[in-house]
Amino acid sequence: MAAANSHLQLGSTAACADRLLLRLAASPLLRRQQQRQRRLVCAPVRALAAPQELVSLASGLAGAASGLPAAVTGATAGWPAPLATVATTLAADVADVVALQPTAWGAAHLATVYYFFLARPSPVVGLLDFYVLAPLARVLQRRFSERDFTLRDRLGGGNYGQVFEGLLNDKGRPDPLTKELTPAQKKRRVILKKANMDAQGIRTNFLKSGTIARGAAETGFVEAYICARVMRHPRVRAVVAEFIGQFEASGTMGGITSGSQWLVWKFESDSTLGDACEGALGPFPDSLSGIMLGRRGEAMDDEKRAVAVIKVVMRKLFVALERLHSLGIVHRDVKPENILVTGNGGVKLIDFGAACDLSTGVNFNPEYGMLDPRYAAPEELVMPKNFPRAPPPLLAAMLAPCAWAWGAPDLFDSYSAGVVLMQLSIPQLRSNAAQRSFNSELANCDYDLDTWRNTSPKARQMDFSLLDRNNGQGWDLAVKLLRLKNKLNRGRLSCSQALRHPFLLLPA
Repeated sequence: MAAANSHLQLGSTAACADRLLLRLAASPLLRRQQQRQRRLVCAPVRALAAPQELVSLASGLAGAASGLPAAVTGATAGWPAPLATVATTLAADVADVVALQPTAWGAAHLATVYYFFLARPSPVVGLLDFYVLAPLARVLQRRFSERDFTLRDRLGGGNYGQVFEGLLNDKGRPDPLTKELTPAQKKRRVILKKANMDAQGIRTNFLKSGTIARGAAETGFVEAYICARVMRHPRVRAVVAEFIGQFEASGTMGGITSGSQWLVWKFESDSTLGDACEGALGPFPDSLSGIMLGRRGEAMDDEKRAVAVIKVVMRKLFVALERLHSLGIVHRDVKPENILVTGNGGVKLIDFGAACDLSTGVNFNPEYGMLDPRYAAPEELVMPKNFPRAPPPLLAAMLAPCAWAWGAPDLFDSYSAGVVLMQLSIPQLRSNAAQRSFNSELANCDYDLDTWRNTSPKARQMDFSLLDRNNGQGWDLAVKLLRLKNKLNRGRLSCSQALRHPFLLLPA
Protein backbone atom coordinates (compact mmCIF):
# COMPACT_ATOMS: atom_id res chain seq x y z
CA MET A 1 0.00 0.00 0.00
CA ALA A 2 2.85 2.36 0.91
CA ALA A 3 4.54 1.57 -2.37
CA ALA A 4 1.34 2.30 -4.26
CA ASN A 5 0.93 5.63 -2.47
CA SER A 6 4.54 6.49 -3.24
CA HIS A 7 3.92 5.64 -6.90
CA LEU A 8 0.85 7.85 -6.97
CA GLN A 9 2.77 10.71 -5.37
CA LEU A 10 5.56 10.35 -7.91
CA GLY A 11 3.04 10.28 -10.75
CA SER A 12 1.29 13.36 -9.37
CA THR A 13 4.63 15.17 -9.03
CA ALA A 14 5.58 14.27 -12.59
CA ALA A 15 2.22 15.54 -13.87
CA CYS A 16 2.68 18.82 -12.03
CA ALA A 17 6.16 19.16 -13.49
CA ASP A 18 4.79 18.55 -16.98
CA ARG A 19 2.12 21.20 -16.54
CA LEU A 20 4.75 23.65 -15.26
CA LEU A 21 6.96 23.02 -18.27
CA LEU A 22 3.99 23.57 -20.61
CA ARG A 23 3.21 26.89 -18.94
CA LEU A 24 6.83 27.96 -19.21
CA ALA A 25 6.95 26.96 -22.88
CA ALA A 26 3.81 28.99 -23.54
CA SER A 27 5.03 32.11 -21.69
CA PRO A 28 5.71 35.14 -23.91
CA LEU A 29 9.01 35.85 -22.13
CA LEU A 30 10.40 32.39 -22.86
CA ARG A 31 9.21 32.58 -26.49
CA ARG A 32 10.97 35.92 -26.97
CA GLN A 33 14.22 34.52 -25.46
CA GLN A 34 14.06 31.50 -27.77
CA GLN A 35 13.42 33.74 -30.78
CA ARG A 36 16.46 35.91 -29.92
CA GLN A 37 18.64 32.83 -29.54
CA ARG A 38 17.45 31.49 -32.91
CA ARG A 39 18.19 34.84 -34.55
CA LEU A 40 21.73 34.85 -33.07
CA VAL A 41 22.41 31.29 -34.21
CA CYS A 42 20.88 31.75 -37.66
CA ALA A 43 22.43 35.14 -38.48
CA PRO A 44 25.74 33.71 -39.79
CA VAL A 45 23.84 31.04 -41.76
CA ARG A 46 21.60 33.63 -43.37
CA ALA A 47 24.66 35.76 -44.12
CA LEU A 48 26.24 32.88 -46.03
CA ALA A 49 23.01 32.18 -47.92
CA ALA A 50 22.19 35.77 -48.89
CA PRO A 51 24.84 38.30 -50.04
CA GLN A 52 22.83 41.25 -48.68
CA GLU A 53 22.83 39.62 -45.24
CA LEU A 54 26.62 39.26 -45.44
CA VAL A 55 27.00 42.94 -46.34
CA SER A 56 24.68 43.90 -43.49
CA LEU A 57 26.59 41.75 -41.00
CA ALA A 58 29.94 43.15 -42.16
CA SER A 59 28.61 46.70 -41.88
CA GLY A 60 27.44 46.05 -38.35
CA LEU A 61 30.81 44.63 -37.33
CA ALA A 62 32.64 47.51 -38.98
CA GLY A 63 30.46 50.02 -37.17
CA ALA A 64 31.11 48.32 -33.84
CA ALA A 65 34.86 48.20 -34.49
CA SER A 66 35.11 51.81 -35.64
CA GLY A 67 34.84 53.01 -32.08
CA LEU A 68 37.60 50.69 -30.85
CA PRO A 69 40.56 53.07 -31.43
CA ALA A 70 38.85 55.90 -29.54
CA ALA A 71 37.94 53.57 -26.68
CA VAL A 72 41.52 52.31 -26.42
CA THR A 73 42.88 55.86 -26.57
CA GLY A 74 40.71 56.81 -23.61
CA ALA A 75 41.59 53.69 -21.66
CA THR A 76 45.35 54.21 -22.13
CA ALA A 77 45.39 57.95 -21.41
CA GLY A 78 47.48 57.44 -18.28
CA TRP A 79 49.95 55.05 -19.87
CA PRO A 80 53.48 56.00 -20.95
CA ALA A 81 53.36 57.57 -24.41
CA PRO A 82 55.13 54.72 -26.30
CA LEU A 83 52.80 52.03 -24.86
CA ALA A 84 49.70 54.15 -25.46
CA THR A 85 50.75 54.70 -29.07
CA VAL A 86 51.31 50.98 -29.65
CA ALA A 87 47.93 50.09 -28.11
CA THR A 88 46.09 52.69 -30.19
CA THR A 89 47.84 51.58 -33.38
CA LEU A 90 46.95 47.94 -32.78
CA ALA A 91 43.34 48.89 -32.04
CA ALA A 92 43.17 50.75 -35.36
CA ASP A 93 44.66 47.72 -37.13
CA VAL A 94 42.04 45.42 -35.57
CA ALA A 95 39.28 47.83 -36.61
CA ASP A 96 40.59 47.81 -40.20
CA VAL A 97 40.59 44.00 -40.31
CA VAL A 98 37.05 43.78 -38.90
CA ALA A 99 35.92 46.33 -41.48
CA LEU A 100 37.51 44.14 -44.20
CA GLN A 101 39.89 46.98 -45.07
CA PRO A 102 43.24 45.75 -43.73
CA THR A 103 46.48 47.48 -44.64
CA ALA A 104 49.78 45.73 -45.23
CA TRP A 105 51.38 47.42 -42.23
CA GLY A 106 48.37 46.68 -40.05
CA ALA A 107 48.46 43.01 -40.99
CA ALA A 108 52.20 42.94 -40.25
CA HIS A 109 51.63 44.52 -36.84
CA LEU A 110 48.96 41.98 -35.87
CA ALA A 111 50.98 39.04 -37.21
CA THR A 112 53.98 40.17 -35.16
CA VAL A 113 51.90 40.46 -32.00
CA TYR A 114 50.41 37.01 -32.59
CA TYR A 115 53.80 35.40 -33.25
CA PHE A 116 55.60 36.80 -30.23
CA PHE A 117 52.77 36.73 -27.68
CA LEU A 118 50.11 34.20 -28.71
CA ALA A 119 51.89 31.53 -30.78
CA ARG A 120 52.95 28.31 -29.06
CA PRO A 121 55.45 28.42 -27.51
CA SER A 122 55.47 32.19 -27.03
CA PRO A 123 58.91 33.75 -27.66
CA VAL A 124 58.16 36.53 -25.19
CA VAL A 125 57.22 34.06 -22.45
CA GLY A 126 60.34 31.96 -23.11
CA LEU A 127 62.71 34.93 -23.11
CA LEU A 128 61.10 36.52 -20.07
CA ASP A 129 61.34 33.28 -18.14
CA PHE A 130 64.92 32.38 -19.07
CA TYR A 131 66.53 35.81 -18.76
CA VAL A 132 64.38 37.50 -16.09
CA LEU A 133 62.19 35.20 -14.00
CA ALA A 134 64.67 32.33 -13.65
CA PRO A 135 67.59 34.51 -12.40
CA LEU A 136 65.20 36.40 -10.11
CA ALA A 137 63.85 33.14 -8.70
CA ARG A 138 67.37 31.91 -7.99
CA VAL A 139 68.03 35.06 -5.96
CA LEU A 140 64.76 34.89 -4.02
CA GLN A 141 64.41 31.14 -3.54
CA ARG A 142 64.81 29.55 -0.15
CA ARG A 143 68.24 28.07 0.47
CA PHE A 144 68.14 24.47 1.71
CA SER A 145 70.85 22.31 3.23
CA GLU A 146 71.15 18.80 4.61
CA ARG A 147 70.15 20.17 8.04
CA ASP A 148 66.65 20.99 6.79
CA PHE A 149 65.53 17.42 6.11
CA THR A 150 65.10 14.06 7.81
CA LEU A 151 65.17 11.07 5.47
CA ARG A 152 62.65 8.30 6.09
CA ASP A 153 61.66 5.50 3.71
CA ARG A 154 63.25 4.83 0.33
CA LEU A 155 60.46 4.78 -2.27
CA GLY A 156 62.38 3.67 -5.35
CA GLY A 157 65.24 4.39 -7.68
CA GLY A 158 66.74 3.97 -11.12
CA ASN A 159 69.68 4.86 -13.33
CA TYR A 160 69.49 8.58 -12.59
CA GLY A 161 68.50 8.83 -8.95
CA GLN A 162 66.95 7.44 -5.78
CA VAL A 163 63.68 8.68 -4.27
CA PHE A 164 62.95 9.00 -0.55
CA GLU A 165 60.12 10.12 1.65
CA GLY A 166 61.26 12.67 4.22
CA LEU A 167 60.33 15.52 6.51
CA LEU A 168 61.13 19.21 6.33
CA ASN A 169 62.63 19.77 9.75
CA ASP A 170 60.91 22.17 12.13
CA LYS A 171 63.35 25.03 12.84
CA GLY A 172 66.27 22.90 11.71
CA ARG A 173 65.74 20.22 14.38
CA PRO A 174 65.81 16.63 12.99
CA ASP A 175 62.65 14.62 13.62
CA PRO A 176 62.89 11.31 15.47
CA LEU A 177 62.39 8.27 13.22
CA THR A 178 59.04 6.91 14.37
CA LYS A 179 56.71 4.50 12.57
CA GLU A 180 53.69 6.79 12.73
CA LEU A 181 53.69 10.50 11.91
CA THR A 182 51.89 13.13 13.93
CA PRO A 183 49.41 15.45 12.15
CA ALA A 184 52.01 18.24 12.35
CA GLN A 185 54.66 16.02 10.77
CA LYS A 186 52.34 14.96 7.94
CA LYS A 187 52.06 18.61 6.92
CA ARG A 188 55.86 18.72 6.59
CA ARG A 189 56.23 15.57 4.46
CA VAL A 190 58.37 15.93 1.33
CA ILE A 191 59.73 13.79 -1.46
CA LEU A 192 63.51 13.94 -1.94
CA LYS A 193 65.36 12.67 -4.98
CA LYS A 194 69.08 12.10 -4.80
CA ALA A 195 70.61 12.52 -8.24
CA ASN A 196 73.22 9.85 -8.97
CA MET A 197 76.59 11.52 -9.47
CA ASP A 198 79.01 10.29 -12.09
CA ALA A 199 82.52 11.05 -13.32
CA GLN A 200 81.19 13.23 -16.15
CA GLY A 201 79.84 15.85 -13.74
CA ILE A 202 78.05 18.97 -14.97
CA ARG A 203 79.55 21.03 -17.78
CA THR A 204 80.02 24.74 -17.31
CA ASN A 205 77.17 26.78 -18.75
CA PHE A 206 75.45 23.49 -19.71
CA LEU A 207 71.89 24.91 -19.93
CA LYS A 208 72.96 27.51 -22.51
CA SER A 209 74.98 25.12 -24.65
CA GLY A 210 72.03 23.74 -26.64
CA THR A 211 72.71 20.05 -26.08
CA ILE A 212 71.24 17.04 -24.31
CA ALA A 213 72.17 16.00 -20.76
CA ARG A 214 75.20 13.77 -20.53
CA GLY A 215 75.07 11.42 -17.56
CA ALA A 216 73.08 11.27 -14.32
CA ALA A 217 74.39 14.51 -12.82
CA GLU A 218 73.33 16.67 -15.77
CA THR A 219 69.99 14.84 -15.95
CA GLY A 220 69.30 15.86 -12.36
CA PHE A 221 70.33 19.42 -13.21
CA VAL A 222 67.89 19.45 -16.15
CA GLU A 223 65.08 18.10 -14.01
CA ALA A 224 65.61 20.86 -11.44
CA TYR A 225 65.54 23.48 -14.22
CA ILE A 226 62.34 22.10 -15.82
CA CYS A 227 60.57 21.70 -12.46
CA ALA A 228 61.47 25.24 -11.40
CA ARG A 229 60.30 26.61 -14.74
CA VAL A 230 56.87 24.96 -14.73
CA MET A 231 56.28 26.15 -11.16
CA ARG A 232 56.53 29.76 -12.38
CA HIS A 233 53.45 29.35 -14.59
CA PRO A 234 50.09 29.07 -12.76
CA ARG A 235 48.31 27.01 -15.44
CA VAL A 236 51.09 24.45 -15.54
CA ARG A 237 52.05 24.21 -11.88
CA ALA A 238 48.57 22.87 -11.08
CA VAL A 239 49.20 19.72 -13.15
CA VAL A 240 52.74 18.84 -12.02
CA ALA A 241 54.21 17.78 -8.69
CA GLU A 242 54.88 20.83 -6.51
CA PHE A 243 58.62 21.49 -6.66
CA ILE A 244 60.13 23.14 -3.55
CA GLY A 245 63.79 23.49 -4.47
CA GLN A 246 67.18 21.82 -4.66
CA PHE A 247 70.43 21.78 -2.76
CA GLU A 248 73.90 20.30 -2.77
CA ALA A 249 74.89 18.85 0.59
CA SER A 250 77.87 20.55 2.15
CA GLY A 251 78.21 17.93 4.86
CA THR A 252 77.09 14.45 5.86
CA MET A 253 74.02 14.13 8.05
CA GLY A 254 71.24 11.55 8.52
CA GLY A 255 71.88 9.61 5.32
CA ILE A 256 72.62 12.71 3.23
CA THR A 257 76.25 12.60 2.13
CA SER A 258 78.50 15.54 1.40
CA GLY A 259 78.54 16.65 -2.23
CA SER A 260 75.30 14.88 -3.18
CA GLN A 261 72.68 16.72 -5.24
CA TRP A 262 69.07 16.68 -4.03
CA LEU A 263 65.72 17.77 -5.49
CA VAL A 264 62.73 18.35 -3.20
CA TRP A 265 58.97 18.23 -3.81
CA LYS A 266 55.98 18.63 -1.53
CA PHE A 267 54.51 15.25 -0.59
CA GLU A 268 51.17 14.97 -2.39
CA SER A 269 50.82 11.20 -2.78
CA ASP A 270 52.87 8.04 -2.74
CA SER A 271 50.71 6.37 -5.40
CA THR A 272 51.12 6.51 -9.15
CA LEU A 273 48.92 5.37 -11.99
CA GLY A 274 51.40 2.52 -12.37
CA ASP A 275 50.60 1.36 -8.82
CA ALA A 276 46.90 1.44 -9.67
CA CYS A 277 47.40 -0.56 -12.89
CA GLU A 278 49.41 -3.20 -11.05
CA GLY A 279 46.63 -3.62 -8.46
CA ALA A 280 48.63 -2.19 -5.55
CA LEU A 281 45.66 0.04 -4.65
CA GLY A 282 43.05 -2.67 -5.25
CA PRO A 283 41.37 -4.01 -8.40
CA PHE A 284 41.73 -1.53 -11.25
CA PRO A 285 39.86 0.61 -12.26
CA ASP A 286 37.50 0.29 -9.27
CA SER A 287 40.36 1.34 -6.98
CA LEU A 288 40.21 4.84 -8.50
CA SER A 289 36.44 5.08 -8.82
CA GLY A 290 35.90 6.83 -5.49
CA ILE A 291 38.39 9.65 -6.03
CA MET A 292 37.76 10.10 -9.76
CA LEU A 293 33.95 9.79 -9.90
CA GLY A 294 32.71 10.37 -6.37
CA ARG A 295 29.19 9.21 -5.57
CA ARG A 296 28.01 9.30 -9.17
CA GLY A 297 30.02 6.16 -9.82
CA GLU A 298 27.89 4.18 -7.35
CA ALA A 299 24.87 4.27 -9.67
CA MET A 300 26.80 2.90 -12.68
CA ASP A 301 27.19 -0.70 -13.76
CA ASP A 302 30.70 -2.16 -13.67
CA GLU A 303 31.58 -1.58 -17.33
CA LYS A 304 30.21 1.95 -17.45
CA ARG A 305 32.05 2.84 -14.24
CA ALA A 306 35.31 1.42 -15.59
CA VAL A 307 35.03 3.47 -18.80
CA ALA A 308 34.12 6.58 -16.81
CA VAL A 309 37.23 6.22 -14.64
CA ILE A 310 39.48 5.78 -17.68
CA LYS A 311 37.90 8.81 -19.36
CA VAL A 312 38.50 11.02 -16.33
CA VAL A 313 42.12 9.89 -15.95
CA MET A 314 42.91 10.30 -19.64
CA ARG A 315 41.19 13.68 -19.84
CA LYS A 316 43.28 14.95 -16.91
CA LEU A 317 46.44 13.49 -18.43
CA PHE A 318 45.83 15.20 -21.78
CA VAL A 319 45.07 18.51 -20.03
CA ALA A 320 48.35 18.24 -18.10
CA LEU A 321 50.34 17.50 -21.27
CA GLU A 322 48.61 20.22 -23.29
CA ARG A 323 49.50 22.82 -20.64
CA LEU A 324 53.08 21.57 -20.49
CA HIS A 325 53.35 21.81 -24.27
CA SER A 326 52.09 25.40 -24.19
CA LEU A 327 55.48 26.30 -22.67
CA GLY A 328 57.38 24.43 -25.39
CA ILE A 329 58.28 21.54 -23.07
CA VAL A 330 58.01 17.90 -24.16
CA HIS A 331 58.00 15.36 -21.31
CA ARG A 332 59.42 12.43 -23.36
CA ASP A 333 58.76 9.88 -20.59
CA VAL A 334 54.98 9.70 -20.22
CA LYS A 335 54.01 6.40 -18.59
CA PRO A 336 51.88 5.29 -15.62
CA GLU A 337 54.88 5.28 -13.27
CA ASN A 338 55.39 9.01 -13.97
CA ILE A 339 51.76 10.00 -13.39
CA LEU A 340 50.97 10.83 -9.77
CA VAL A 341 47.44 10.16 -8.49
CA THR A 342 46.46 12.31 -5.51
CA GLY A 343 43.83 11.67 -2.86
CA ASN A 344 41.51 14.35 -4.23
CA GLY A 345 41.47 12.84 -7.73
CA GLY A 346 44.31 14.90 -9.17
CA VAL A 347 46.54 13.60 -11.96
CA LYS A 348 50.01 15.16 -11.97
CA LEU A 349 53.12 14.67 -14.07
CA ILE A 350 56.38 13.77 -12.35
CA ASP A 351 59.96 12.87 -13.35
CA PHE A 352 61.17 15.51 -15.81
CA GLY A 353 64.71 14.19 -16.18
CA ALA A 354 64.12 13.31 -19.85
CA ALA A 355 62.12 16.46 -20.68
CA CYS A 356 63.37 18.98 -23.22
CA ASP A 357 62.52 22.68 -23.42
CA LEU A 358 62.27 23.55 -27.11
CA SER A 359 61.55 27.21 -26.35
CA THR A 360 65.15 27.64 -25.14
CA GLY A 361 66.88 24.50 -26.48
CA VAL A 362 67.57 23.05 -23.01
CA ASN A 363 68.23 19.28 -23.07
CA PHE A 364 67.62 18.95 -26.80
CA ASN A 365 69.71 17.33 -29.50
CA PRO A 366 68.05 16.29 -32.79
CA GLU A 367 70.17 13.14 -33.07
CA TYR A 368 69.65 11.72 -29.58
CA GLY A 369 66.73 11.09 -27.25
CA MET A 370 65.98 9.72 -23.81
CA LEU A 371 63.12 7.24 -23.86
CA ASP A 372 61.41 4.16 -22.50
CA PRO A 373 60.95 1.81 -25.49
CA ARG A 374 57.62 0.57 -24.10
CA TYR A 375 56.02 4.00 -24.45
CA ALA A 376 58.21 5.94 -26.88
CA ALA A 377 56.85 7.04 -30.23
CA PRO A 378 58.19 5.10 -33.24
CA GLU A 379 60.18 8.11 -34.50
CA GLU A 380 62.12 7.95 -31.17
CA LEU A 381 63.01 11.65 -31.47
CA VAL A 382 60.87 14.70 -30.73
CA MET A 383 62.10 16.45 -33.90
CA PRO A 384 63.23 15.10 -37.30
CA LYS A 385 66.91 14.15 -37.52
CA ASN A 386 67.57 16.80 -40.14
CA PHE A 387 66.53 19.51 -37.69
CA PRO A 388 69.52 21.68 -36.68
CA ARG A 389 70.98 21.60 -33.21
CA ALA A 390 69.56 24.06 -30.74
CA PRO A 391 71.01 27.59 -31.01
CA PRO A 392 71.62 29.77 -27.94
CA PRO A 393 68.45 30.35 -25.84
CA LEU A 394 67.87 33.86 -27.25
CA LEU A 395 67.67 32.62 -30.85
CA ALA A 396 65.92 29.37 -29.85
CA ALA A 397 63.12 31.32 -28.18
CA MET A 398 62.71 33.61 -31.19
CA LEU A 399 62.39 30.65 -33.58
CA ALA A 400 60.43 28.34 -31.26
CA PRO A 401 56.95 28.83 -32.84
CA CYS A 402 58.34 28.02 -36.30
CA ALA A 403 60.20 24.95 -35.02
CA TRP A 404 57.13 23.75 -33.12
CA ALA A 405 54.79 24.26 -36.08
CA TRP A 406 57.14 22.38 -38.43
CA GLY A 407 58.25 19.46 -36.24
CA ALA A 408 55.13 18.97 -34.05
CA PRO A 409 57.22 17.61 -31.13
CA ASP A 410 54.15 17.37 -28.89
CA LEU A 411 53.03 14.32 -30.89
CA PHE A 412 55.78 12.35 -29.17
CA ASP A 413 53.93 12.68 -25.85
CA SER A 414 50.50 12.09 -27.38
CA TYR A 415 51.70 8.71 -28.70
CA SER A 416 52.87 7.74 -25.20
CA ALA A 417 49.49 8.81 -23.82
CA GLY A 418 47.87 6.52 -26.40
CA VAL A 419 49.88 3.59 -25.05
CA VAL A 420 48.68 4.51 -21.55
CA LEU A 421 45.08 4.50 -22.83
CA MET A 422 45.55 0.98 -24.20
CA GLN A 423 47.12 -0.18 -20.95
CA LEU A 424 44.30 1.21 -18.81
CA SER A 425 41.56 -0.17 -21.07
CA ILE A 426 42.85 -3.68 -21.83
CA PRO A 427 43.63 -5.80 -18.74
CA GLN A 428 45.96 -8.10 -20.69
CA LEU A 429 48.27 -5.15 -21.53
CA ARG A 430 48.96 -3.98 -17.98
CA SER A 431 52.11 -6.01 -17.32
CA ASN A 432 55.58 -4.92 -18.44
CA ALA A 433 56.06 -8.09 -20.49
CA ALA A 434 52.76 -7.52 -22.29
CA GLN A 435 53.73 -3.93 -23.06
CA ARG A 436 57.01 -5.00 -24.66
CA SER A 437 55.27 -7.67 -26.72
CA PHE A 438 52.57 -5.22 -27.85
CA ASN A 439 55.17 -2.66 -28.90
CA SER A 440 57.06 -5.24 -30.95
CA GLU A 441 53.93 -6.55 -32.64
CA LEU A 442 52.65 -3.06 -33.42
CA ALA A 443 55.97 -2.19 -35.06
CA ASN A 444 55.67 -5.31 -37.24
CA CYS A 445 52.24 -4.04 -38.34
CA ASP A 446 53.74 -0.68 -39.34
CA TYR A 447 51.94 0.93 -36.39
CA ASP A 448 48.49 0.19 -37.80
CA LEU A 449 46.42 -0.65 -34.74
CA ASP A 450 43.53 -2.14 -36.74
CA THR A 451 45.91 -4.49 -38.53
CA TRP A 452 47.46 -5.54 -35.21
CA ARG A 453 44.05 -6.30 -33.73
CA ASN A 454 42.96 -8.34 -36.74
CA THR A 455 46.17 -10.36 -37.21
CA SER A 456 47.81 -10.80 -33.80
CA PRO A 457 47.04 -14.13 -32.07
CA LYS A 458 47.60 -12.42 -28.71
CA ALA A 459 45.16 -9.64 -29.59
CA ARG A 460 42.44 -12.23 -30.19
CA GLN A 461 42.75 -13.24 -26.53
CA MET A 462 42.34 -9.68 -25.24
CA ASP A 463 39.27 -7.90 -23.89
CA PHE A 464 38.51 -4.76 -25.94
CA SER A 465 35.05 -4.17 -24.46
CA LEU A 466 35.93 -0.91 -22.72
CA LEU A 467 37.35 0.58 -25.92
CA ASP A 468 34.51 -0.78 -28.06
CA ARG A 469 31.77 0.73 -25.90
CA ASN A 470 29.63 3.50 -27.47
CA ASN A 471 30.36 2.51 -31.08
CA GLY A 472 34.08 2.09 -30.49
CA GLN A 473 34.87 5.68 -29.40
CA GLY A 474 37.80 4.59 -27.25
CA TRP A 475 39.23 2.37 -29.98
CA ASP A 476 38.96 5.18 -32.52
CA LEU A 477 40.92 7.50 -30.22
CA ALA A 478 43.60 4.85 -29.67
CA VAL A 479 43.93 4.27 -33.44
CA LYS A 480 44.41 8.00 -34.06
CA LEU A 481 47.07 8.28 -31.35
CA LEU A 482 49.12 5.15 -32.07
CA ARG A 483 50.19 5.76 -35.63
CA LEU A 484 53.21 6.98 -37.57
CA LYS A 485 53.82 10.60 -38.38
CA ASN A 486 53.46 11.46 -42.05
CA LYS A 487 55.92 13.40 -44.23
CA LEU A 488 54.52 16.67 -42.88
CA ASN A 489 55.18 15.56 -39.29
CA ARG A 490 51.43 15.20 -38.76
CA GLY A 491 48.97 12.29 -38.96
CA ARG A 492 48.67 11.69 -35.21
CA LEU A 493 46.35 13.50 -32.81
CA SER A 494 47.93 16.09 -30.54
CA CYS A 495 46.88 16.32 -26.90
CA SER A 496 44.65 19.33 -27.57
CA GLN A 497 42.99 17.46 -30.47
CA ALA A 498 42.51 14.38 -28.29
CA LEU A 499 40.62 16.49 -25.75
CA ARG A 500 38.07 17.27 -28.49
CA HIS A 501 37.56 13.60 -29.38
CA PRO A 502 34.08 12.16 -28.62
CA PHE A 503 35.56 9.56 -26.26
CA LEU A 504 36.67 12.33 -23.89
CA LEU A 505 33.83 14.76 -24.59
CA LEU A 506 30.83 12.45 -24.21
CA PRO A 507 29.74 10.65 -21.01
CA ALA A 508 30.45 6.96 -20.49
